[in-house]
Amino acid sequence: MAWFFSTEYKDRDTGTDWTPEVERIASEHERFRAIGAQLAQDIEARYLAGPRDRNSPGYPWFGSSDVPRMLDGWPWQIPDRPFVDQFKEQQGDLVDIVSTSFTTYAISQRVIDMIEAIEPNVHQYLPYQMLQPDSSVHPDKRWLLNVCTRAEVVDIERSNVQWAKPPSDRWFIDAPGERRLLVKAKEARSRAIWSEWRYNGAQTTLISDALWNALQASGVRGWQPHFAYSRHIEEV
Repeated sequence: MAWFFSTEYKDRDTGTDWTPEVERIASEHERFRAIGAQLAQDIEARYLAGPRDRNSPGYPWFGSSDVPRMLDGWPWQIPDRPFVDQFKEQQGDLVDIVSTSFTTYAISQRVIDMIEAIEPNVHQYLPYQMLQPDSSVHPDKRWLLNVCTRAEVVDIERSNVQWAKPPSDRWFIDAPGERRLLVKAKEARSRAIWSEWRYNGAQTTLISDALWNALQASGVRGWQPHFAYSRHIEEV
């Protein structure tokens, strides 16, 4: 089985989640974007040098942005120093999974260990720091999660989907009627987290039952089932 996920609300009525509000630091985002822009160039160069198969996960399309997101399955260059966010208000202890301003989540060593136990040496955890309003470094250690797998785990034949732009079979969307996706059991059970790169729906990043169950059993806060898919996605 598998799950789409989103930021977990502490109080949905007020729109409050478990992550305190952060301030974007302009210089950090300039540095982040520069690395992303170089990665985009490298991905495009590899694609142009190869067979140029637009239906392959190596196709250089980055959605509405011109740089890859860190949840979209592209390995990033590890920066020489941490990326930094700053809290708007003074903070104490933090939950294991916190939202950031860098197109991904920052996770604790505990969550990293859960991912690595299921899928070792696949994903990246980039250095990250959180500053208090007085610019002192928050003592809780977190790392930016970079999902490094672009996979095709959804069973197209058995799911209620259709191709987004026929006759191309590059991306699929939910078909009219009941929203229903099914994943291939053999594929899903070997993974912790991946980008379902062909799905042009509410979200593209999925976590397996193995990771979801480990997070829930350990009381990890920060992620909840995505509102568009409140139930798990079944295996076939």
